[in-house]
This record gives sequence, C-alpha cells and structure tokens, in this order.
Amino acid sequence: MGKGRVLIVDDDEDLVKSLSGMLCEAGFIVSSTADGSEALALIRTVAPAVVLLDVWLPGMDGVETLQALRAMHVDVEVIAMSGHGNIATAVQMIKLGAFDYLEKPLSSYGVLTVIEHAFAHHERRHNPGAQGSVSSHMAVASAHSTPFNLTHRQEAISAARASIHRCWQAPAAQQSLRHYRQRTLDRSVVLYGQGLQSGLKTGMILSPMPPDSGILFRNITTGKTVPASIDFIESTDFCTSLKRGCIAARTVEHLMSALHAYRITNVLIKISDEVPIMDGSAHAFCHLIEEAGIAEQDAAVEEFVVDRCYAVGQVSADAKFILVEPYDGFRVTYRLDYPLPLGVQEFSYEHTDSTRYRHEIAPARTFGFVREVERMQELGLLAGGRLTNVVLIDDEKIINSTPLRFPDEFVRHKILDVMGDFYLLGRRLRGHVRANMTGHTENIALVQKLRAVMLHSRA
Repeated sequence: MGKGRVLIVDDDEDLVKSLSGMLCEAGFIVSSTADGSEALALIRTVAPAVVLLDVWLPGMDGVETLQALRAMHVDVEVIAMSGHGNIATAVQMIKLGAFDYLEKPLSSYGVLTVIEHAFAHHERRHNPGAQGSVSSHMAVASAHSTPFNLTHRQEAISAARASIHRCWQAPAAQQSLRHYRQRTLDRSVVLYGQGLQSGLKTGMILSPMPPDSGILFRNITTGKTVPASIDFIESTDFCTSLKRGCIAARTVEHLMSALHAYRITNVLIKISDEVPIMDGSAHAFCHLIEEAGIAEQDAAVEEFVVDRCYAVGQVSADAKFILVEPYDGFRVTYRLDYPLPLGVQEFSYEHTDSTRYRHEIAPARTFGFVREVERMQELGLLAGGRLTNVVLIDDEKIINSTPLRFPDEFVRHKILDVMGDFYLLGRRLRGHVRANMTGHTENIALVQKLRAVMLHSRA
C-alpha cells in the first residue's frame, strides 16, 4: 500500500518523468497530465490527496485550474509550481487556496518535504489527533539550495525514508523547565504590504517547516535562504537586517517578535528582500499566525537559561545599556528618556502567553523624529515611511493626527523590538532583560554575547 496519491500537472515531460520516478520510489502512487481540464477530470476519478500544479500551462493555466478546482469543493492539497513567477504569483496562488508554492528548478528534498507536509496537513484535517511530523533531516535549509538532479535521487529518497514520520518521544524533556515542544504553522498564509526601507510594494508567505528546521527567510525569486540567526546580521541601522551571500532579509524584527511571542520555532518565510512594515507594529503578524494556526511538533528545543548577569554598556541611569540577569521566566523592562513631548517612559512586560503579547505589546508602532527621518530619506532609507506606519515626532508635538494606542506606546515598541532581536538567538530565553535608551545595535551586541556563551557551553 502506497503512502498516498499524487497528481502532477505540468507540460514539461522531462520534469514529469523525473518527479514521477522520484515519488514512486518514495512510495507514492503517481498520476500525471499536461492539461488543466484533464487534471480536473482525473481529480474526480483517481482522488489524489496532493496535486503538484504548474502555474504556466497551455490552455487552462494553473490559476484557472486552481479556481475551478476550488469551485468543485474537492478535498485536495494543491502545491503550486513555477519557474517564471514572483511574489505576486505566489501570493495569488496561496490566496486561491494552494497549500504551498515552489519555485523551479525544484530540489528533491524540497519536493519531498512539502509533499509530506501537505499529506500531514490533509491527515490532520481528517484526523485531528494525527501528528504528521516530518523529521529534521528534511530541513529546507538544504532542500531549497540543492538543484533537482536525479543523479542524487537515491540518496535523497534514502534519507527521506529514514527520517519521515520518525516520532520523537517528549515526556522526559517536558519534565524539565529548560525544554519545550517545537512549533510550526498549520498551513501557509500570505500577506501584502510595503517595505519600510525600499518603499516598494511587497508580500510575504509563511509556510510550515519540519522539526529542527528553524526559521528561514527564502528569496521568492532565487529560492536561496538566510536563517533567522544572529550569525547572519548584516546591519542594525534603523532596523535589523540579515544577509547570507547575496540573499538579504531586511526589517525582520517585528515579525521575529511575533514569532517569539507565539513560540514558533520552525517556519519558512518567503519574501523579496524585506518584510512588509504593515502599520509599524506586530499586530498584523499576530493575526497572520493565528490565521495559519499553530501545530505542536514531536521534538523539543532547549531554553537558554541565564546563569549570571551579561551586559552591554555602562549600567547607570544616565547611560545607554542593556543587560540580562537570572529570572524564573521571561521579562523585559525598558526605560527611555527623551525631551518632551516624549519625556521619560518605563514599562516592564512579563511574557506569559501570546494573548498578553497581542494586547500589551504587538499594537505599539515604530516611531521616529522628523529630523532623523529626513536624514535617513536623504540616504535612500525609509522610502516607505508614512504616517500610517510610523509615529512621527518633532521638537514640539506628535505629528500624526491619530491618537496613540497607549500613553506609553513608545517604550512598549522598544520592548517589541527587544523581543524580535533576542529571538535571533534561535531559542527562548529564561531571564530578565533590562534596557535603558538602547536600540537594535545594543540588542544584537548582547545577543551575540549570549550566543558565544551558548556555543562555549556546547564545547
């Protein structure tokens, strides 16, 4: 008995032959067609659980096929594919109901990983108790960087067979406060917006990932990835940006903050090169995560437990500093001190769950001073800055006509940023972060210290 039925809809005969062979060897029952209309008929007769659908088809194209399929109300997971798409194409297919979107050239690991996730999602909808986890050996870090080369097919299949559906038993780990279960999303979701730095319209797709994959930013055009890790910091000027080789992910801190709050450990984030700024807060990202749903995974990740005080800067009321000290939980206390109209603001946030974060921290928007914004725009930055996504302040007043969301919205946003930057450590933190007048540069400097401690403890 096979693992399940897969229908391939693509007019590239060589690719269909290669995919069919690989999937058959992996234990799937495979059918194929090069025509969208015929695909609809096959879906009625062979009833596949998963469809690999090319966007660019002669006759009825992939978009039209997907629209017709959804009108049929057929219970099937669709994985869209394209070698000529962009973020708009990907977003369109996901919004039409596609489970995921793959850029060609495909990779063997990547195809197998996404198909296994699609089957797991299909099974969970029919059997809510099913785990359907895919093991860490199928991590898309390698999956999306290896071209689809059939000379390596046997190696890919062997690795996949050895790792798919291997369940990690967690009870022993759950007895310790230093461990918690990994999480991913239940399904792919999309978001349209604008880049704060570039000013360009952009979009973002969040997709589920297997255990131990981590958080990966993937360029929608090239398919190359950069991990959401302190090891790949490119810049902390006005925002936190990552880069590996020629692949960049900019303005990641608000999204990372929301992922931190919801304890998402494994997710693929497809973007052009910048996370949309939305309204300058993390509110939209919270809604996006809740729309996707959260899937607990059969693998654990260890907390970083702070054993002593680590600091950056001189710790005094009139100096810029950030520190973290032992604490039984995760708390961030931040103090800012600017001339009026801001003045002194201090807030202490105890992170207990995502609901509290969504109400107390996520709505707080980014802010800037008019003189700094003008200087940044002269340098070609903040091209997407608007009164709808930045709270602007001059020497006398707040420029925005809309009221603040909190009397102390500015300090709350600083805490939002801290949570985003600290999640680049790659795990939750057990400790109390205290900061005074710091920004991304100091946040990242302290996280780099903690990263060094973490690596030393492993040695």
